[in-house]
Amino acid sequence: MGKGFIAFFLPLGCIGLSSSFIVVSLVMFLFYKFKYSLEIKFHKFTDNRFVKYSYISMAIWMVCMFIASIFNNGDNQTFAYIQRMIMFFIVGIYFCTLTDKTKFFEAIWVGLCCASLILSFDNIYSFFVFDKWRPNSSFLGNPNKLGGYLILILPFLLAGLHKYYARKKLLLLGILSSALAFIALVISGSRGAMGGFIGSICIMAVILLTRNFCEKSKYIKIFLKIFLFVLVVSLLIYYLKPEYFIHSSDSERSRLWISAINMIKDYPWTGVGFGNFNNIYINGYISPLAREPYLTSPHNIFLHYFVNLGILGGSSFIILIVTQIYVLVKNIKNDLSQSIWIVAGFVSVLGMVIHGMVDTLITTRPYAMMYWLLYGIACCNIIRDEVVDEK
Repeated sequence: MGKGFIAFFLPLGCIGLSSSFIVVSLVMFLFYKFKYSLEIKFHKFTDNRFVKYSYISMAIWMVCMFIASIFNNGDNQTFAYIQRMIMFFIVGIYFCTLTDKTKFFEAIWVGLCCASLILSFDNIYSFFVFDKWRPNSSFLGNPNKLGGYLILILPFLLAGLHKYYARKKLLLLGILSSALAFIALVISGSRGAMGGFIGSICIMAVILLTRNFCEKSKYIKIFLKIFLFVLVVSLLIYYLKPEYFIHSSDSERSRLWISAINMIKDYPWTGVGFGNFNNIYINGYISPLAREPYLTSPHNIFLHYFVNLGILGGSSFIILIVTQIYVLVKNIKNDLSQSIWIVAGFVSVLGMVIHGMVDTLITTRPYAMMYWLLYGIACCNIIRDEVVDEK
């Protein structure tokens, strides 16, 4: 893979295994940069108007988070969020510096496959060896986090299957990593993750129907096959293991959301502050019927930011997500094979949003790092033509 191989290590540094993989990647990048006198043309990344929309919306969110945290007496997590967002810019720097763009995408996809295999093997091993349904992940924690993480990666694994279909070794790697990731997703028992994956696939199919794509019917059939396969598996699981879909905590979550909305009404502008949710929740807002008093989040990503950061932080987060969706949809080309990573990025973002209705995974470090890494890959696909044309 040549110099592009440095991108291989980035996904491995975003699964909670070790951040040293990112350090290794950066050291290799600097080595190649000085050895071959590579010019860092980062401006090709930042000057693109769609990428510019992205990092401006990121900056707005960070500024609003910082301001809200000053006034709500909560933990100021702004700098922790910025550290996770750095993955977005690292990918952009690599892409604009390395000369072989094809090898760049290939190397980072292989890294994603390996990262997925590590997570999947760990989950499947725990399931069979310890005979435990919904086992915890050694790297990410509870099974809901694993499920959400897998649907973040799966669209890119599937995109790679399409991209490298004619290359037998890469195809086998993609099939293995995708199949095991889906098995691990089922074992995780995360209904929110499964719903996010199915929902994002359906929305992508609808968008394809409304656009004049080359070989539209071909891609519609691919998306429908994926949807039907996941749906059949879900129905089979429901028949064999109905507790997968019906949890005793469902009513608890609805009460929690009502309490969070009441908290937002009383702390509208800057919220209660990170780290203060549970204390305020149990002292005046918890439902008399609630059975879990030690909750630290409303288990909804939008309520999470509105209750912790108020209108200031919550509305700027919505601006961020809407901007990302706009950027990705706007750049899906008529020839879908030329924008396959953009499509994968769109499905990932939608999966995060849908799953985020019942969870708050983007607040966790490994998930957020991978999220920004993948969004960065999609943005590299956006600027690919103009960077290649320049050469």
